[in-house]
Amino acid sequence: MTEDVILRTEHLVRYFGALKATDDVSLDIYRGEIHAVIGPNGAGKSTLMDLIVNRTSPNEGRVFFEGKEITRVPPYKIADQGLCKCFQISKLFGHLTCFENIQIAQIKKHKKVYDFMPKRADYLHDEVMEVLESVGMARNAGETAALLSYGDQRRLEIAITLAMEPKLLMLDEPTAGVARAEGYEIMKMIRELALKRGFTVVFIEHDMEIVFNYSDRISVLDHGALIATDTPANIRNNEFVQNAYVGGGGR
Repeated sequence: MTEDVILRTEHLVRYFGALKATDDVSLDIYRGEIHAVIGPNGAGKSTLMDLIVNRTSPNEGRVFFEGKEITRVPPYKIADQGLCKCFQISKLFGHLTCFENIQIAQIKKHKKVYDFMPKRADYLHDEVMEVLESVGMARNAGETAALLSYGDQRRLEIAITLAMEPKLLMLDEPTAGVARAEGYEIMKMIRELALKRGFTVVFIEHDMEIVFNYSDRISVLDHGALIATDTPANIRNNEFVQNAYVGGGGR
């Protein structure tokens, strides 16, 4: 990993009424790193992610991706540039198959048009299957998304985001709702894919052991403010983190 900044936030401030959800957050994300964001409930983690992809606009501050300002760029255009977010609550087409969910993302990525005639059911077949294979779900291609286990739904949503060929993948609690063993498997998969495909990862996570095992650097938020960014070893020894999160964690 080199210290080449792919994402930068400068003095981000966001109010919701009288609540200051983010408080002057300036953060650099290095290209190729796995970067965790932690903090207790209400710390501003999800708001920070939403500000970065412009699902929420800042009251103050700016966001830069690959050196270009994206603060007011529409979210779909940000995704087209390679900055993609995977949400905590699955946003799948539940009535469609796994294959069709990935197929839609591939059509969007390649700016193609879908032919709904039966003869086109295998449209972009090889590209779709490669993505499903990468997350261990090729066997599930024909299964309806809504009928999958929750863990497989998480994998499918990650696969949809991968189909967009991200340069930076943002994940809001990728292991939420799954057993710790499966959470470790999901994060191992994400890290291996990031190394293989060369993309950067920023993720929010409540499980501190997953955070310490799979991140290169960790940022800590509290009451909307960024209080520390450092290596896992240094964050583990941070007095504030020890008091607030280690052994308990939280959102």
